[in-house]
Amino acid sequence: MRTIFKYIAPSLLFTVISATASAQEATNNAKNPDAWLYWTTAVVLLVIFFFLAVVLYSANSVLRKESKSFTVKNWWTTINRQFFTKAVPVESEEDILLEHDYDGIRELDNALPPWWKYGFYFTIAVAALYILRYHVWKTGPDPQQEYDQEMKVAAAQIEEYRKKAGDMVDEKTVTMADATGIAEGDKIFHSNCFACHGAKGEGGVGPNLTDNYWLHGGSINDVFKTIKFGVPEKGMQAWEKTYSPAQIKNLASYIKTLAGTNPPNAKAPQGDVFQEASTTIVKKDSTVTK
Repeated sequence: MRTIFKYIAPSLLFTVISATASAQEATNNAKNPDAWLYWTTAVVLLVIFFFLAVVLYSANSVLRKESKSFTVKNWWTTINRQFFTKAVPVESEEDILLEHDYDGIRELDNALPPWWKYGFYFTIAVAALYILRYHVWKTGPDPQQEYDQEMKVAAAQIEEYRKKAGDMVDEKTVTMADATGIAEGDKIFHSNCFACHGAKGEGGVGPNLTDNYWLHGGSINDVFKTIKFGVPEKGMQAWEKTYSPAQIKNLASYIKTLAGTNPPNAKAPQGDVFQEASTTIVKKDSTVTK
């Protein structure tokens, strides 16, 4: 018995000490809302430690009283009888037989297993603490507050990820690039796009990019989508396999800066008027050539 306790006790104590240290660290961190959880874990482990200590001590005492030598079988039989099943010896079952009889079958008035009762009492204690914490003292977040808090954390993590992974952008999430990105878009435009849209975006084979008329939408999202997927039926190729999403974003942002530059020899308007302020499309006069 002493040998078993000698090896079990240090491990349990180490676990309790570790949990307590984690709880203390969580408490010192004001931003950690789960400090109570660490403390609860530490207390539960401490209770388990003392419970096992009592079980071992009690089993050892019973074995001594019964003048039985310590063996694993005797030790387990004693613990099982006292703490897990509280079973009555077969020879004593007559003492706990209930009166009712059904087809010769009679019921034993056995006690509930101690482990089950202790577990039930523990759940009652936890429920009481839960009610006090969340509904009386209100020191913990309710489900809606916890959800909102987790969503804020998730949004911050997504934003941080997007900053690190610049290429993770599509036609739904794209926004205007900064000055550096627009300068990069300028280089891409004059490397590949000027042949169809003119060196200043005035238009050629492709439409004029400097007026307020757009064939496929004039928002940054629309321009990104048009560049990405192209317009094959009108001869514009899809650039998604040539340029990364970040590069397409820069190119779309540069094209957006061409609005209102009024270059010479600009091509006639095509498509629908796009008003940036209200992000609405206004149908142009039918007399304008498309």
